[in-house]
This record gives sequence, C-alpha cells and structure tokens, in this order.
Amino acid sequence: MPSSTIVLEVLDGPAAGRVFRYRGQDTFLLGRSDVAQLRLLEDAHLSRNHFRIELDPPHCVVEDLASANGTFVNGERVMRRILMNGDTISGGQTRILVRIEVQPDSDFELSQAQYSVSLAQTASMFALPKLIEGWQLLDQIGQGSSGTVHRAIHSESGQVAAVKMIALHDLDENARRAFLREATVLKTLNHKRIVRYLDAGCSEQFLYLAMEYVPEVQLDELLKQSTISSRIRIACGLIRQILDGLQYVHDQGVVHRDIKPRNILVSRHDQGLKAKLADFGLAKCFKTAGQSGVTCDHEVKGTLSYMAPEQLAASVRATPRSDIFSVGASLYSMLTFCSIYDSSNAPIDQIVQQGPVPILRRMPDCPPDLATIVMRALAFDPAERFESAEQMRDALAPCAGR
Repeated sequence: MPSSTIVLEVLDGPAAGRVFRYRGQDTFLLGRSDVAQLRLLEDAHLSRNHFRIELDPPHCVVEDLASANGTFVNGERVMRRILMNGDTISGGQTRILVRIEVQPDSDFELSQAQYSVSLAQTASMFALPKLIEGWQLLDQIGQGSSGTVHRAIHSESGQVAAVKMIALHDLDENARRAFLREATVLKTLNHKRIVRYLDAGCSEQFLYLAMEYVPEVQLDELLKQSTISSRIRIACGLIRQILDGLQYVHDQGVVHRDIKPRNILVSRHDQGLKAKLADFGLAKCFKTAGQSGVTCDHEVKGTLSYMAPEQLAASVRATPRSDIFSVGASLYSMLTFCSIYDSSNAPIDQIVQQGPVPILRRMPDCPPDLATIVMRALAFDPAERFESAEQMRDALAPCAGR
C-alpha cells in the first residue's frame, strides 16, 4: 500500500504559517482549551473545543464540537464532513488548508477515483456496489456531507447519469427528508436550466437518485484566466441562464434555498457555455411555508456566505427574494473570487449587522451599472431587491452583451 501524509497548513489567523503533518492515526483539536493541539487563547470567536479532525491517512473527517460560531468547510457551515485534498476548514479567525499527499509504491498507484471511493467506504462502513438498480457506477464526481455522487451508465439504455447515493446506515431524519425532498421536487420540474430527474429508489444499503449528467468545466479557472470584460460577460451570461430556470422554479411555487456556485453546473455547448441549477435538497414550497413541518421556526438551513438575512434568522422565512439574494452572492463570488462578507466564519449576528462588502471595494473596475445590480440583489430588506428572477435577468442583459 502507498504511504500517505496529511498536512494541515494554517493560512489565516493568529497561528498563520504553522504546519502540522500526520502519517498515522491521530486527532487534531482546535480551540481555547489546554487540550487543543492548536490552542488560541487570543481568538475570542473560538469555543473552548471548537472542532476536531480525526486523521487516518489518507482519510480525515472534521467534526464541529457544538461551537458557538460554527465550523466551515470551503465556506459552508458543517457539523461533520469528510475532507478532500485542497479543502479549507475555518473556525474563528483561523483557516486551515488540507493537503493529502499520497506516495505510491512501485507496484501500486492510487488514482483520485479510487481514493474518493475509499473515502466514502470509510465514512459509511459499506463497500459501494458496482451496480445499483441497473445503473453501473463509474467514477466518483462529487462528495457531500451525507453521500457521494457518481457518474453512472444504465445497463440497458446506455444513458449516462449522475447518481447521488446515501448509505442507509448514515441516514438521520434530516438527511432522509432532504434526500426525499430533492427527489420529489426534481421529479416535478422540467426546464432546460434545471438538472433533469431520471430515477430514484432504494437498493441494498443505499438510497439513490439518478439525475442528468452534466460534464462540468472548471469555471473558476476559466474566469481567472479571462480578462475583466470577458469575466463580466461570462459570469453575467451564466447567471442570466440560472435566473431563467429560477423564474420557472418560483412559478411552480418552490424556493431553492441553497443557490451557490457549487450548485450551478456549467458545461460547454457549441462553443458556448450552458448553466443548470442543481441540488434541490433544501427546496420547499413557499406558498405553504410553515405548514409542512419540514423546517422548524428558528432552524437555519443553507450555506452561510450565500444566505439572505431572513433565511439566516430562520429558513422557514425564505421566499423567492431570498433566492435572489443567493444569486447576487453567487454572481459577486464569480466576479471577485471573494465571499460577500469580510469573513465567512464571522459570528452570524456580526454578518447581519455589517452586511456585504460593497463589490466596488473588491472589484474597483466593476462597471457602476453592474455594481448597482449586484448590491440591489444583496439588499438587507427583501422588498428592496429585484421583484423577480425575470426582472434581475433583464437588468443583467447589457452586462452579458445581450
């Protein structure tokens, strides 16, 4: 077997520059207590025991320890998450980069696909099947907090799909609801800007959801390599496509509640780019908000850096204009490569009080008209945002060269 090393490099915070290396089973604890491997008394935003990373190279899992201000992986608040090479973990003022270094033996080479599958096996304690209800699983293409996504091919039709799987062993009530909600919502939607539902069911020890497969491009790299004018045109064009799909979703009485760049799938098509909206695990019917029992009052669901203030207060309050805020935050991120907030791991009350950083401070060359559109979408008061996805789409047309 190959030897592996997990490297934890502190990028930001009081301990910036420190590096921790692990070649065997161990535990890394961040906090203010005297048992923490990284003890930071000067960081008031840290809890005594903030988060713990369980390490067994090449595998590692981070777990939030009921911290007051939360633990974040790649800007998304998590309770527990399998870590991948290149992930960043944030707690308080500290941000840590995870590097997983695998040195293959001369007779053994560990591919990324094999490594990803082995991570999922470690998390669920079940070996992944090669075939699930007629779908032959190929390489893993995604990893979430409660499951994995695989490229798959249907044994009879030859259709290629993205199959999301979650082990029954790992299911809690919230995960079960989210999985079933996504399958139920997707089955009712039919739009070219929404990933298409194909199949869903239960097989062996797994729930599965088969969706349209989108051969994604590395959008971040494409945008970073573009000139400012090209970046603006590409980002605004893709967001207009998403707003087209989002208007359809809202017309069906559904609010997405988790729009962010990760859930915008971009592919090449006839020398151009196509965008589709994915991941409806947090979607709900806003017309019957508070009646389904799915989301409790004061419960927060979504990704902090892209959530509207009213959704931060309680997810049950999310409306179509909350999705408009998330679209604005996604466009802001695509244009600036930054979060809308000074710190994605700041306390929630501080985020609500201070609000987004004006985009012109991050991107001085942003055209004034575009800056106005972005900041209108990010208005604290929902009534001051765009009235609809269609209205924002029309406003962005000149910026997309339309």
